[in-house]
Amino acid sequence: MKKIVLLFIAFLIVYEVNAAGKKVLMWSFAANNIAEWQERKADIEKKFNIELVIEQVAEQAFVQKLQAVMMDGKGVPDIIEWKIEQNQILNADPKKCFVYPLDKYVSKSNVFKNVVAGRVSWVKYGKSIYGLPHDVHPVVLIYNDTLWKSVGVDLAKIETWDDFFTAAQKLSVEKKDGKPLHYALPWSATMNDTMFMIWQQTGAQILDKTGKPTLNTPQFKEFVTKWIEWYKTGTVCAWDWGNFAALLKNGTLAAYASPDWWVPQVNEAASSGQYQFKVKSLPYYKKGGPQTASWGGTFLAIPKTAKNPDQIYKIMEYMQYDSSAIKVRYQKTEMLPPFASVWDDPLFKKEDKRFGGQKLGELQTTLAKKMPDVITGDLFWDVIFRDFGPNLSEIVSGKMTIEQALKVSQAAAEKRYKDAAKK
Repeated sequence: MKKIVLLFIAFLIVYEVNAAGKKVLMWSFAANNIAEWQERKADIEKKFNIELVIEQVAEQAFVQKLQAVMMDGKGVPDIIEWKIEQNQILNADPKKCFVYPLDKYVSKSNVFKNVVAGRVSWVKYGKSIYGLPHDVHPVVLIYNDTLWKSVGVDLAKIETWDDFFTAAQKLSVEKKDGKPLHYALPWSATMNDTMFMIWQQTGAQILDKTGKPTLNTPQFKEFVTKWIEWYKTGTVCAWDWGNFAALLKNGTLAAYASPDWWVPQVNEAASSGQYQFKVKSLPYYKKGGPQTASWGGTFLAIPKTAKNPDQIYKIMEYMQYDSSAIKVRYQKTEMLPPFASVWDDPLFKKEDKRFGGQKLGELQTTLAKKMPDVITGDLFWDVIFRDFGPNLSEIVSGKMTIEQALKVSQAAAEKRYKDAAKK
């Protein structure tokens, strides 16, 4: 009798475990994305017979904590959601990477083939794809049509950035206390915002396909030279994160290059009715080239300590690219999903009253299909922000010529490359 009771208890335990499903632990740093996963939690759990546990990990501690638990073997996540920029976990050498390469999955996936290639390039290091992008973040130009037309410029007809900055000088004629009342673009004097977005249009890569730095190419020198020339027109103001919306509302800022997540900065200015705002593709860097870029974003990936990567990949793919769910995501966040097969839905073709009835979503999807590929790699962010960034400041201040700055930057980047090769 005792034996029968024990067997029955064992059966109940097994039944409860199977009924509840396997626990899948997910780490994310992004509160807004976590809100989506929490809303969809019951659906995901039911579909895969799992218990999805979602933990928010502070961005500043994410990489260090991940490395620690992977070494310890306890509390290791099955899925991580991490940022594309300065991610610190991807590596062109799969042996050195924190996460599994996904090539064997994505190469056979009928779902993944609908993820726009230009976005995939941001999670491809070397020959491997390591993550599933959550978003596209296509960049458009939002502008104060009222202000531009008041100085005789129809920005809708401006084709190139050269033309844009020539026209912008008309905008900055009116001054107060020696400073223009209106500025054409914001910039933080780094390669982190407007300059970063326009750079993507040039085709001047930071790294070559082998991962070596390429700051000394004629194409990159040409871009930096052009940018400094544009900056010296006096039509650029500081990128002020805290006051951005206010600068749009009072007319100080007459245009800005915007990924989808930054578009709402114009909401208050547009609703006030003082100015009419419009939206268009980015002017060409060179005619025939790309007219958009990308900035920001996250991806899902599988840490190498995950015990069932085959199943985890299926869960991640559903989380990122379920058609019904990503339409809801777009409605709530205005962030364009990278899954091109849903872009024909009427949802992405609605008139936007902020821009006089223009169809922002339709423009974004059209541009996203032609998003430029960027060669990323182990040193990509370090080369931009640590090797080139400080010397860009020296160019702006007049302490270095462009030639000197690029020479010093390239030397520092090459040293970084050689040091990394020794590890």
